[in-house]
Amino acid sequence: MIHCNKDYRRMYGTELKTFADGVVTGYYGNNPPFTVLPLTVAVFQALIDDYEDKRSDYENGGEDQKGPYLIAKDALIDALDLLSPETDKVAEGDAAVIILAGFEPTKERGETNIPGQGVVTVKRGIAGELIASSSIVEGAKHYGCIMVEGAPLPDWVVINGNGRIVWVSGAQPTPGPPAGPTPAPGSPSSFQLDFTVKRVKHFQNLTHDVTYYFYFYAVNSKGVGPLSEAVSMVCW
Repeated sequence: MIHCNKDYRRMYGTELKTFADGVVTGYYGNNPPFTVLPLTVAVFQALIDDYEDKRSDYENGGEDQKGPYLIAKDALIDALDLLSPETDKVAEGDAAVIILAGFEPTKERGETNIPGQGVVTVKRGIAGELIASSSIVEGAKHYGCIMVEGAPLPDWVVINGNGRIVWVSGAQPTPGPPAGPTPAPGSPSSFQLDFTVKRVKHFQNLTHDVTYYFYFYAVNSKGVGPLSEAVSMVCW
């Protein structure tokens, strides 16, 4: 099963700080799905800041500062060791969720490329239900879906050059009004994510006569593929 890669234990210098900064954005910035906090974001950020201060002192002050630097480094890695198993519990082997948290997933044999883009179809189910599905994407192990209510996906949800889903401008993937700046007219009123591995996603208890937009992305241990083109449907 895919789980969090522990390569961060071998990082040092600015590489470790950059990685930890990504975990701050990913693990603490996406709640849900990451609701269990083994330590608060303030404590984790303080460990990052202390590590960066001690690293700078060591680089500028020489061997006399090595001991405090190593202590700060070990403390930061211990904090990452607390967050990574919680990420694994939420992910249940889904590389997309691990990446979303800011960690790197372990690799699976036979995977050489990030998966491509799927084609989405949507149909109506029972009253208040829409069923979205993606075509089979070569190399995909998991399929994620973003459902947006009332308008297409806003610009502050992107997949960046590292193949990570990024929620910018303070936005968080939670039901209800998007976080951050007040949405412009026509912006979506809410959105949902489905991280289950299946290609077919059931969204229930939706609002009659409201248009919903669906985006899929395929995932393997190499990373997250590009978002599909949006497909919309009015719920009955």
